[in-house]
Amino acid sequence: MTWLRSFTPAAAAGASATVVVFPQAGSGCLRLHANAAALPQGLDLWGVQLPGREDRLADPPAGSLIEVVECVGTELRSSAFRRPLVLLGVSLGALLAHEVAGALESAGTAASALVVAAARSPEHWSTFPAADPPREELTALLHPAVRAPGPADYAVAALRADLGLMAGYAVPPDPLTRTALLSVSGRRDGVVTAAQMTGWRDRSLRYLGHRELDADHHSFLDRDVLAATLSCVADVAGACREVLG
Repeated sequence: MTWLRSFTPAAAAGASATVVVFPQAGSGCLRLHANAAALPQGLDLWGVQLPGREDRLADPPAGSLIEVVECVGTELRSSAFRRPLVLLGVSLGALLAHEVAGALESAGTAASALVVAAARSPEHWSTFPAADPPREELTALLHPAVRAPGPADYAVAALRADLGLMAGYAVPPDPLTRTALLSVSGRRDGVVTAAQMTGWRDRSLRYLGHRELDADHHSFLDRDVLAATLSCVADVAGACREVLG
């Protein structure tokens, strides 16, 4: 099964840029269906769907970060994706998006921009342990809506699998060179602070700065915050067309 899902309304079929969303750990991307109407004009919206959740529930979890990067990168190199291509990663999804951005650069098919939201910068993950915290710690990281025993069983399993991808993570030695980078934080985020995101400025030679939205850690895929984030992406896509061609 493919790793990418399309959420572009038919009315936006003529979009001039593609945005690919990497959801936070433990989450799937199908909730983007309900929020597709928030899409600013000119953007073609896609989501990354890791195995072991939603319409991929029967698929075994990804075995490694390398597997995720290779599979998603292979699909993104397809000519079906309009340029400029913008990768939008939320929380742990930002680390995955960052790795995919590096792989695309190495393959000569660089994304125009990477937008990282509510995500600690890579150096915070360089000493990440074996990623096997107790259940109660993982449950506390979940969206409040899925902390009840039934939904939490499913969500914790996906979250644990996603965190496991980062065991032994090594920060790439070099910054991105062709991919612009914008960081976005939530003013009410109690999980990741703006200070913990400052290292992103060193992860691209085309750093575009930092923006702050009125959001908490779990709301970046909610309609209003998604709309505001995608507006930032639209600005980035426009800047990329001007600066990168």
